[in-house]
Amino acid sequence: MFQQNNSTMSSIIGSDLEIKGDINIKGDLLIYGTIDGNIDCEGMVTTAKGSKINGNINAINADVSGIINGDLEATQKVSLSSTAKLKGSLLAAILVIEEGAIFNGLCKMGSNDNSKSISSNQKVANLNEGTQK
Repeated sequence: MFQQNNSTMSSIIGSDLEIKGDINIKGDLLIYGTIDGNIDCEGMVTTAKGSKINGNINAINADVSGIINGDLEATQKVSLSSTAKLKGSLLAAILVIEEGAIFNGLCKMGSNDNSKSISSNQKVANLNEGTQK
């Protein structure tokens, strides 16, 4: 399931490891432990069953089997397994949710090329604009 590509290095955070702080990584990341901080990954983030992330995740792909308390943004695919718990907003081009997964938050799907981050405050529409009384 977790292999090293020729162009990227894979990193593993063990179940006995707890990180407090942000992570920036160019390769793939496999998480068994706990992270209190944001993750910015230029590859795939995989969270194993029993893992916990308290922070936002930005990645190309994400395969979630653990707990995430924060927003998850992927430029390509997000998979939530039956043991996944996501409490936060989700932005992805492709979304797969298995039966049993828990997801509480807002979801936006589509290509991320022309869209902004979920956390940005942009005005979408005002239905009362342009009307005169």
